Amino acid sequence: MKLNTNGIDLKLTLGSFSLVLLLGILAVFFPAEVKSTMGSMLDFTVVNLGTGFLWYIIFATVALLYLAFSKYGEIRMGDCKPKFTKFQLFAMALSAGMGASTMYWGFIEAVYYFMDPQFGIDDKHMAMEYATAYNMFHWGAAGWFSYLIVAVPFAVVFYLKRSKSLSLSGVVNSLCNDALPVWAQKAIDLLFIITTLAATALTLGLGIPMISSNIASLTGIPDTLMLGVGVILGLAVIFSLSSYIGIEKGMAALSSATIYICAGFIGLIFIIGPSALMVNNLSNGVGIMLSDYIRMSTSTDPFGSTLFPQYWTVFFLANWISYSPGIGVFITKIAQGQKLRDLILVLVVGGTLGSAVIFGICGTFTMDLVNNGIVDGVKLIEAGQPAQLVKEVFGTTSIPMVLTAIYLITMILFTVTTLDGTSYSLAGIATRKLDDEANVSPMFRLFWCMLLTALPIIFLVIDADLNIMKSFPVLIVTLIIPIFFVAAVKTLQYLKTNYNGIMAHQREQDQILGIADGQTEDNTAKA
Repeated sequence: MKLNTNGIDLKLTLGSFSLVLLLGILAVFFPAEVKSTMGSMLDFTVVNLGTGFLWYIIFATVALLYLAFSKYGEIRMGDCKPKFTKFQLFAMALSAGMGASTMYWGFIEAVYYFMDPQFGIDDKHMAMEYATAYNMFHWGAAGWFSYLIVAVPFAVVFYLKRSKSLSLSGVVNSLCNDALPVWAQKAIDLLFIITTLAATALTLGLGIPMISSNIASLTGIPDTLMLGVGVILGLAVIFSLSSYIGIEKGMAALSSATIYICAGFIGLIFIIGPSALMVNNLSNGVGIMLSDYIRMSTSTDPFGSTLFPQYWTVFFLANWISYSPGIGVFITKIAQGQKLRDLILVLVVGGTLGSAVIFGICGTFTMDLVNNGIVDGVKLIEAGQPAQLVKEVFGTTSIPMVLTAIYLITMILFTVTTLDGTSYSLAGIATRKLDDEANVSPMFRLFWCMLLTALPIIFLVIDADLNIMKSFPVLIVTLIIPIFFVAAVKTLQYLKTNYNGIMAHQREQDQILGIADGQTEDNTAKA
């Protein structure tokens, strides 16, 4: 199949490609300078601008809860029944929005927090309890609010204002009554693409070494740079095939399978691990997270010296925000026919509970071994060996190879679905006009699949450390947050002004389509 370039924004596409190529050249020939510059910029940003990230998420939380529980929650995205069931909606959003990062951090993140306890905690066991709670906080509702505060403007403009462009500039321009200058639109779209590429680079930069380490454990192949590059190229083949097949046939099925396999893996960990402790710690962690939610959401530790909120909470929020334009486009694609209330609550509640279970079980498994002196997690983290920590955790069981194999499969599937959703988003923003189903050219998605593999290869070549990879999303989103804020405010104003007309039109469509009052799912949809 040939690539039809008529509807593609070639300047935007080639500009993005050129920037990635330039970064690759600089990183390969000046690795020390790139690391030093990005590290300094990261330090400045999180220390001086971190509070803005916290309050942006608070704004998103309040705005979305208002939409979900007010009359505006009844507004449906499009004049049709839901294209996907709520489970498919949840599975695809979770797979695209959390991905391999969840599995990467699941067994190791609590150790970092245990090593650097917050709120003046000195007691060892209390530090472990708060480590679990911070796991749940960083991967919970705040992240989904950051996605949805961008996804809702996209969905409103595409389904209600009927603009057939999924570019961020197109959304903002439509909400501003076409008053945005052309140069500003181009700048916004370029920033959108670079933000999405940076977020994907972080996911792959963290996930690929873990995948290659597990492959080495299973096969005995040396864990070298070549293996890492081979893993990236192998993943590119898989998610390119899924992208080419399409979301309906490819990602919908793959996401559902990923969730089932992940659930099976977590269930197996629960059975062979300290089950009672996992239940107790999961419940306790949820309680601490809920009771201290506002405190965690606004904590900056102004008189402390650890900079924990800046280098962890701000980093996680920045990572979520950096993914929000890409995931926002993808959520728009799968939100067709869903009510605004269902869209918000399914993703926020489902995503929060899902991550709480994953981190509550996996994190507790590791922390129990650390607490009993069976695995020296602190030493391994200090030595920069998170993959070895996971290996040693599995090694304490009677089935280490089985766990390694399932863990590896789960990470690969999560990575593939994440990149699949991202490639759709990038192709969507660089396509001038989409059809009513928001479809993009399969060949154009393949192009973005290939480009997505470039940055993680660069990270492997320069052997980038965690803080360098963190700097990508943190630095980029500082520029794009004001745009998201304007889009959200304009969306709220549009819904308030046009609510009566929107609902009158949708009630007419309900009668035509035979959608009963309160019916929200297409009964013909297959889970």
